[in-house]
Amino acid sequence: MKKKLCAMALCLAAFSVALRADAQSWQLVGTRAMGMGGAGVATAYGVDAQYWNPAGLAQDDNDLNDTGFAVNAGAAFQATENVLESVGDLTDMADRYKNLADAIDNRHTVSAENLSTIFEGLDDISKLVGKDMGALVDADAGIGFKMKNFAVTARALGSMAVLPVVDTKNIGLAGAGAGLQLGSTGPVGGVNQSAAERLAAAIDRYGVFDPLNQLLGGGYANSQDMANAFINAAAAAGGSSQQIADAVNAAVSSMGGAAEIIQQAASSTGSYADNQTLAMADAATFAEVSLGYGMQVIPGLKLGANLKVIDGYTAQSGVMILSDDQDIKDIFEKAYDNKKNSVNLGVDLGAQFNLSRALDREILLNPQLGLTVRNINGPKFDRPSAPADLDPAIIAHWNTEKYQLRPQVRMGAAVNPFSFMTLAADLDLTENDTLLDGVQSRQLAVGMEINLLNRPTFNIPLRLGYNKNLASSAVAPYYTAGIGLNMMHFHLELAGAISDGTTDVDGTSVPDSAAASLMIGLLF
Repeated sequence: MKKKLCAMALCLAAFSVALRADAQSWQLVGTRAMGMGGAGVATAYGVDAQYWNPAGLAQDDNDLNDTGFAVNAGAAFQATENVLESVGDLTDMADRYKNLADAIDNRHTVSAENLSTIFEGLDDISKLVGKDMGALVDADAGIGFKMKNFAVTARALGSMAVLPVVDTKNIGLAGAGAGLQLGSTGPVGGVNQSAAERLAAAIDRYGVFDPLNQLLGGGYANSQDMANAFINAAAAAGGSSQQIADAVNAAVSSMGGAAEIIQQAASSTGSYADNQTLAMADAATFAEVSLGYGMQVIPGLKLGANLKVIDGYTAQSGVMILSDDQDIKDIFEKAYDNKKNSVNLGVDLGAQFNLSRALDREILLNPQLGLTVRNINGPKFDRPSAPADLDPAIIAHWNTEKYQLRPQVRMGAAVNPFSFMTLAADLDLTENDTLLDGVQSRQLAVGMEINLLNRPTFNIPLRLGYNKNLASSAVAPYYTAGIGLNMMHFHLELAGAISDGTTDVDGTSVPDSAAASLMIGLLF
């Protein structure tokens, strides 16, 4: 008993240390927990308990599925705001941006295309301003074997983030020996007059005349003169009335979004031709071989531990978004050309408490509690060095710090209103870091499981859940669902998640967040 009490004390001490730490985002591994919104700490059992709460590996006379194996795989995607749409739009207009940069560098007359590119580009750049922007992809796959209170698992966990780095300084349209050349400020004749009037009205409406005048090098008395100069130049460059009208429509619709960045950068001395807006990719894959053990300390209280050998691969890359010879899709391939491998150890601890078993009698709703600390020792992994041939702007944003799997602490609770129903909830006690700069993760997960047939030899579990990131309003909450087919000892389960927020990618509306998981196993 003394040894068991010492083990309890060590666990509590470890929990108290970890509560003061930051951590990585908690991945939703396995179909049961994902289907229940990510609530798995209090209800963990079977092979998945090794990830969610190693205390769930402990068995007693009332537990089933004490031996067996399971194979699972899952993936999740998360984007903040409209980052994919904005990065995609900037990438798609890279060739147009190249034409604008050439016009600035060679003092060419502004064309209709240049006119629309100026405001559409600034609008898209403005949408990426802020630290809470980016896209994150998680994936996992593993196979686990459980024998009584022991489990051995081989699992791969991977994450990749794409982070935009916005250049709001280099947006000047004029400069010494360079700059766009506008046309005459005189009246615009014919069918182009209405286009000039609409452009002037938009410049006044969004209050950008003074800062835009500075970015263009000054010399314009009012918004109508500036608009006339744009239109006359586009016409002189060979733009048709329809092309000019389309360019003005694009400029007017984008000016509201571009206004703030125009006003902030009015004193910019850097040229728009030298804009260094880029995207960085930060990735890590961890192959874990782990040994887990759970034990019942006293009736109703279980403790567990998990020892992991972690083979970590970290990778980085970057692309200049506005370069016509680079594509955002290249960032994934480039990332794994720049990788680094290192090995470390990780330790997980867990506890579960069942009040009914502790009192040795049925308690209303059969309340259960759980607490898990993952990576309590905070293992670190080397990052790759930046290749010397990269663009200096990319090298300047290269992350040279070691990649650390910081401790994560998560608590859970569950009740059983009926023998066939489980209601569960999890809450991160740490506000966890993510690979996205400025985006923290603190999940609130709630879910339920209903066993439709509830027979030992044949069962169809149905799961529903909800997951909300309490630490970031930029991440949309998502809803989860799962279903299983359990016949005798064979288990086949599916789960998925989707957010109610959407973003546009190449004209197609897609969810801001989505996930899926599959599990196949034999449990006895």
